[in-house]
Amino acid sequence: MKPIIGIVVAGNPRVILNKHVLNTPYVRAIAQSGGAPLMIPAYNGITKAEDYIGLIDGLLLPGGEDVAPALYGEEPIKEVDYINGERDELEAGLLRLCARLDKPVLGICRGMQLMNVVFGGSLYQHIPSQIENAIAHVQDRSIRAQPTHSIAIKSGSRLYELAGRDKEMVNSFHHQCIKKAAEGFDIVAFAPDGVAEAMENKAGTMMALQWHPEEMTKNSQLARSIFTRFIKLAANCE
Repeated sequence: MKPIIGIVVAGNPRVILNKHVLNTPYVRAIAQSGGAPLMIPAYNGITKAEDYIGLIDGLLLPGGEDVAPALYGEEPIKEVDYINGERDELEAGLLRLCARLDKPVLGICRGMQLMNVVFGGSLYQHIPSQIENAIAHVQDRSIRAQPTHSIAIKSGSRLYELAGRDKEMVNSFHHQCIKKAAEGFDIVAFAPDGVAEAMENKAGTMMALQWHPEEMTKNSQLARSIFTRFIKLAANCE
């Protein structure tokens, strides 16, 4: 049996009306790494984390809209526009249950931000206006698989073990990032401007990345290794 990886899908009227949406590269990356993706629909407060946690062996938190600032005790600034409370609630519930049950979680972009917030951290709501001398963290979406900036990886981290080096080039599609890191997590990679690019929990069951490895699996060994490790953890093989 392949390990079942849950992924929350939600409606987003900015993308398309009356449809739950998920970018195909997430599905492809899980399937190519030996997992079986299971879409979990966020809908009208009816879908409950408890209804699905027994069906999954791991959880992928994908990218998407902004995490609601209220979850980390702030009012939204003008650059925060679309948020989805149903998605926030369902993903947060699944994340807490995974932590309790030692099920692995991989967070990507928004997924890293949500993971940080759920466990007590906070975010910069808009990098260009809140971080001085920030580099470009939003690249043209026509080149989604192309890396555009470097990251420095902390020696001794699990990410460093996967990369085999302390520097990597990554793609980038975000305007928010970690401000205060959640307790129990280590920031293990940084962009040249100091923006946190990866985090890991001390138990080794949760890893989160600010870039999008699912878009880079064709040409990046690190991207493939990240998903391979995640699926192995879900299958209790590591």
